[in-house]
Amino acid sequence: MTVGEKGKLTELDLDRRVRERLLASGRLSAETIEGHLSSLPDLEEQSESMAIDQPALGPSTHTPRVEPELDDEGSE
Repeated sequence: MTVGEKGKLTELDLDRRVRERLLASGRLSAETIEGHLSSLPDLEEQSESMAIDQPALGPSTHTPRVEPELDDEGSE
C-alpha cells in the first residue's frame, strides 16, 4: 500500500485513473480500497440529479433542448 507523508492514503493513491496500475504493482490492495470506500458517508439524500447531454454515448435520454424560432433577421 502506498501512503502519503502522514501515513494515510493520498488522493492520488485512490484516483480511479491510476488505481488499476497501483493494484497491479502491489502498491495498493483491494482491501485498502474497499475499506476506504466503506468509510465514506452516504450523501445520496443531499445530492441532486442533473441531465447532461453526452453525445459520445449515444442519443439523449431526456427532453431535447428547444431552440427559439428566429425570424429572417435573426431575432426572436
